[in-house]
Amino acid sequence: MIASPLLEFIAREHPAFVHLPLGLVAALPLAALASFFPKHSKVTTGTAFFLALVAWAGSTVALFSGLLWGRQINLIPPSGFLPVVASEKQVLQKMLQLHIFAAAAGFVIGGLCVFLLWRAWRQLEAAPADRRHGGRRFFERGAGVPALLMGLLWLGTWGFSGKLGGIMVFGNEATNKAAAEADAAKRNDQEADLPVRALDYASLEPAEAAPSRSKAHGDRWRRIWVTASGIDDYQAGKPLRPGAYAVMATFTDEKGKPGTEPGPLYMKETRADGSTAFIFYWARVPESLRKEVAGQDSVYWRSPDPKLITCLGCHEKGGNK
Repeated sequence: MIASPLLEFIAREHPAFVHLPLGLVAALPLAALASFFPKHSKVTTGTAFFLALVAWAGSTVALFSGLLWGRQINLIPPSGFLPVVASEKQVLQKMLQLHIFAAAAGFVIGGLCVFLLWRAWRQLEAAPADRRHGGRRFFERGAGVPALLMGLLWLGTWGFSGKLGGIMVFGNEATNKAAAEADAAKRNDQEADLPVRALDYASLEPAEAAPSRSKAHGDRWRRIWVTASGIDDYQAGKPLRPGAYAVMATFTDEKGKPGTEPGPLYMKETRADGSTAFIFYWARVPESLRKEVAGQDSVYWRSPDPKLITCLGCHEKGGNK
């Protein structure tokens, strides 16, 4: 979650921040081409350099706002820079990855373009007016062909990135199909509205004799319960077999001891196909802690919800616990 109102504003206005530099980059090749004609070469080269410089500065703001926006809508992990694709069906996350790669490539190409235009402009500034084009072939004049090509590449990468951004906002056949499949799966899922098995954790096998602290889960007190089919694997530090799951019940702290007020409930399950699924359930979030869950007062997240991507990444590195 983004706490600062200023950062929230920057994130929300990402589409606006993108259009200004994109418009300047679209005009850049025209200014670079105009610089090849001797009459106003110095002016048009300077214009091309100015357009590129402002566009590159604007692209910095656009990239930053896009990162904040991706984190705000939970498509990018809070400490990450790219969305994590946990399933082939996550069309939006895969598209966002391409969107970011294309934008970053354009940023690098744009920086090189700015340098080439600055160098060409400085050379024209230093040369006497009657010698600015003397002996130069056509493609060496003004901004030069390398700068023109960099400008066209910059426009191409940012145009592609912008196209993907538009698809993510307005949708296309692939994103609409993925959304329809996710909606149909939820309607056919008996546990879509309530984590029934997770709530019945007391009927499972206790993996610990007494509660202990979990620094990875907000430094809360926790106790873990595992299905009979998975308790031996869990205690041995092995991956749970298909069909097995573990539930972690957490509690508030009372003067260094386990409290009685329940915290969030976590569940990790190994599905029949070997993939890992997670549940995060917090029936009543205290007002003082709602910033941890994007301001919600009651939370139920289930895989493949992008909010649980950090769970997947952490457990892949650290095993069961």
